[in-house]
Amino acid sequence: MNREIKFRVWDKELKTYNSPSGHHLVKQDGVLSVALNLDIVKVCGTDRFVIEDYTGCKDKSGKDIFEGDIIKAYSEEFENENFTGKVIFDEGSFLTWINKNDIRGVWSGDNIEVVGNLFENPELLNI
Repeated sequence: MNREIKFRVWDKELKTYNSPSGHHLVKQDGVLSVALNLDIVKVCGTDRFVIEDYTGCKDKSGKDIFEGDIIKAYSEEFENENFTGKVIFDEGSFLTWINKNDIRGVWSGDNIEVVGNLFENPELLNI
């Protein structure tokens, strides 16, 4: 499977995302860092930043789906296919965590929508 490699960075201190196109990972003096607006910020060894990877999928509006997104799935045919969950990366796969007993895949399409993310909209999960 080929997918575009990109990511976004949540800054816990500033409580904001940095644009996926506005930064990139660099290795400087053997330390993994992220370049944000021409400043290189150490990300390893600090809890300030959360790096979220792009899943390679898009929602019904063409919006990129990242780790940490909250997605809503719809199905007119199957009631059990209507759910809201958070996108996680676990054991080499992107998954949708609905609850501790229900974990599903992540896909692109007309029946999936990004409705928020873990940091800005945790109330959407109702967990």
